[in-house]
Amino acid sequence: MRKQKVTPAVKAAAKKAAAGRRTNAELTAKTRTRLLAAARGLFIEVGFKDAAGEEVVARAGLTRGALYYQFGDMKGLFRAVLLELLGELAVWLDRETMRRAPAGEGTAHSVAELSIGVDLLLEAFARKDVADLLLRDAPVVLGAPAWEALLREAGLIALLEHALGHWAEAGLIEPARIAPLARILFGATTQAGLAIAAASNRKAESAAMRAAMAQLIDGLKRSAP
Repeated sequence: MRKQKVTPAVKAAAKKAAAGRRTNAELTAKTRTRLLAAARGLFIEVGFKDAAGEEVVARAGLTRGALYYQFGDMKGLFRAVLLELLGELAVWLDRETMRRAPAGEGTAHSVAELSIGVDLLLEAFARKDVADLLLRDAPVVLGAPAWEALLREAGLIALLEHALGHWAEAGLIEPARIAPLARILFGATTQAGLAIAAASNRKAESAAMRAAMAQLIDGLKRSAP
């Protein structure tokens, strides 16, 4: 079968179409970024309940149609804001845990990841954006099961399992205990987070929860064979 020759005109048309696709994708990404930034600021200021879609698009300089095209509705936009916040939180946790862990690559360094990571997470729970959006509003807006699923989707249990894996490598726990202990600690940290978000003095409540969690983790370590 004879191969069809690609003319310069066809090449130019293909190049133009590809450029158009890139431009559309870039515009979509910019639109999404603007909506997320506007929505996060508004949610932090007034809470999800009092946040109006008209105000979000006005702050973003876009139309209401752009909001619904990108996220479906305000609840979808709120969930996207939470995922963005959780992604930033996960990056911060990983970076700060590595920074605060004991120097070196030995057992002390890896075993310390659990207590340091949990302490950092409880510290972050006192931040206004995290406390107001992730801990105060999210369980109400999404419902408790969907909220917990979102936290799992963000990788919080995976981070705990990773840290507990170092405990197993050090002989502090049996490998079979990693998954159940991760879920127990996940439950404890989320409940601590809810208490912090509901407190009138979040920094003080965070400090109290951090001390209690440190004692809990230290007790687990002391009970190791």
